[in-house]
Amino acid sequence: MAKPVAATGVARRRSAEQAQERPPMAKNPVDAWMDQDFKFAGSVIKRKTAAVFLLGIPALAPLFFMSRAVVELNSNTMNQVEADVLGTGSMALLILTLTITPLVTLTRQHWFVPLRKWYGVTLACTATADAILAAVTTSFAGGVIGRLTGHTFLLVGFVMVSLLFPLLLISNSRAQRRLGKYWKPLQKLTYVIWGLLFLHLALLEGFGFQNGTNGPSSGFDHSPVLHQRLYQLTACSLPLLLLRLRPVKRWVARQQKAGRERAVYLTFLPLAVLYILFFAYIVNEEILKGVSAFRLQPVNG
Repeated sequence: MAKPVAATGVARRRSAEQAQERPPMAKNPVDAWMDQDFKFAGSVIKRKTAAVFLLGIPALAPLFFMSRAVVELNSNTMNQVEADVLGTGSMALLILTLTITPLVTLTRQHWFVPLRKWYGVTLACTATADAILAAVTTSFAGGVIGRLTGHTFLLVGFVMVSLLFPLLLISNSRAQRRLGKYWKPLQKLTYVIWGLLFLHLALLEGFGFQNGTNGPSSGFDHSPVLHQRLYQLTACSLPLLLLRLRPVKRWVARQQKAGRERAVYLTFLPLAVLYILFFAYIVNEEILKGVSAFRLQPVNG
């Protein structure tokens, strides 16, 4: 039997009043600390604003490293290390973009969430710059089209950049408001790009079984496995994928609610070590080749 309309209305008002009376959810202590202000050079700045700014600056490094070669039209530098500097930088930025959500799950902190948008924007800019420079500097036959799509790994890379461009266009608040419920599903294209990057690297590097050095930059320290991009992406992606699975997220939430955060951290510690180790090699390669590119003395190996 249907409830009277008046009774339903009273119940809804009562529920709304009870919701208003509930105390707001307590902030994570770190979030609360980060939300406080401090004075710098006569200005009042929130701690989280300063922290996000400092953590966001390195995202511009790949574009900065290649800027001198582009301004001076140094084709030798662009042809030799453009793919390594901008390609490796794009991979690092994608990993960082995907890292934010698992970090929220593990730490229950939110002060660093704005970095997800920033890393995503710089990822799109870096990958687009990579494609543009590759189209005009690499030695693949077939002109611009051949340089972008003449091989299977190039075609996959071109599709990735093509998907990043619309994500860049809808990365602002105005687009989010206009797209409404469609905005979040469109953002899931990031996962498609994630999968395409695996395919791109697998095709580029022979599924991890190259001849010779078996990967870029092994000449720096003779560690070909740690410099293999496919292995780097796999190692960094394992914890990021695992912490996106609903059963795992529910288990983490139960442990945190029961006050067993230490058990959560110990469980994911081996994967965290693996992530940090391989990501350090990504950063190492980016810095070494990036600095050599900025000096117009490209290093291969």
